[in-house]
Amino acid sequence: MYICICKAIREREVDAAVRAGARRPADVFRACGKSPQCGSCACDMRERIAETLARESVAPQALMAAD
Repeated sequence: MYICICKAIREREVDAAVRAGARRPADVFRACGKSPQCGSCACDMRERIAETLARESVAPQALMAAD
C-alpha cells in the first residue's frame, strides 16, 4: 500500500528506511531519494514508522525468549 501518493512511497519502502535508521518522515524521503511534496502523508508515515519500530524491537526479544 502507498503511504505517499505524490512520491509513490510504499509501506515496504518506509519499513526498509526505518531499518536503515530513519526516524522521521524527512529521513524516509531522504532514504528513498525523494523530497516531500504536499505533506498529507506525514501522519500516516509517522504512524508506519512507529509501527515498524515497535515490530522490529519486539522481534529480537521474542527470539531471545525462545532460547
